[in-house]
Amino acid sequence: MKKKKVLVYDSQHCFSRFLKYEFKKEFAFDVYKNFKKFDNVIRDYTIMMFVINSDKELYDLLLIYKREVPLIVCTLNKEIKLKLEMIEDILLFDLTKIKTEMRSELKTYLDSISICEQRDIKEEVMN
Repeated sequence: MKKKKVLVYDSQHCFSRFLKYEFKKEFAFDVYKNFKKFDNVIRDYTIMMFVINSDKELYDLLLIYKREVPLIVCTLNKEIKLKLEMIEDILLFDLTKIKTEMRSELKTYLDSISICEQRDIKEEVMN
């Protein structure tokens, strides 16, 4: 079975290491630490995950975000979190949880997004 591709933006590489370790059997992770290399690669991914640490990273995310790819965003910055809560169509993930809670919640998110994608593919084939 082909692994689903996940784009991870993590300028500090902490969260991306956790993701690769916990979900390496189900997903192929491509990790970026800056926004300069994104060009038109976004469509190649099943899911995008962003760890936002500054207002500049939030601004950059908004410039490249395309609604056709599900987006999970996380931050430890309370001000940025408040800004992210006002944006529709993104899933905000809480990084303050303990590792077992994070693993369980992320598994649920990733599985549900994968199921939705499979359903969309079946609908396209049938039409």
